[in-house]
Amino acid sequence: MKTKLATPNPEPKGNRKNTQITLLGSLIKNQQVQNKINQVVYEAIQEQTEQAKKELKAYTDHAIDEIKKYIPLNDGEASKLKQAISSRAAVTTKAWIKKNFNDPEYGGNEFFSKKYGHIMRAFYSMTKKHFDAIKYTAILHSDFEEALGYANSLNYFSLPQRTKRITENQLKTLNEWEKRHHKKLTVIKD
Repeated sequence: MKTKLATPNPEPKGNRKNTQITLLGSLIKNQQVQNKINQVVYEAIQEQTEQAKKELKAYTDHAIDEIKKYIPLNDGEASKLKQAISSRAAVTTKAWIKKNFNDPEYGGNEFFSKKYGHIMRAFYSMTKKHFDAIKYTAILHSDFEEALGYANSLNYFSLPQRTKRITENQLKTLNEWEKRHHKKLTVIKD
């Protein structure tokens, strides 16, 4: 006797389509869930990246500010500061001569030059001391604007008393000029 193999009852064609549609629907729902998960992960990574950028920028800005505290003037800044001090010393020298002799040209160029050098050294000294620098080029880059403002504010009234006096060397030059121009000789008053 022959035995027949039992074959499973094939699903009815309509049932197979329903299963495939259900399976397809489930697959689509899974993809939607995965898309939402991907979107959440993407947004989290983007937020972390932006936060890291902000933190890095803040750290870098702070580090640069700290470094600037130790950088001296560059050549251009030192030149501008030197020019400002020189200019203020020239104006102040003329004012000093006018105040003491009622004539900004009194004493001639040699006397002007000696007094100008005296006042210029005082202005450099005052500027260095104000900015706690060993030389004016060692003033910090971060203080440049303030140093330039300070230099431009220097005037006759800024001078220390010792700079307002006439030194022996200046007196000698002045007296020589006065002799040549038949003026009364200036004497130092104690």
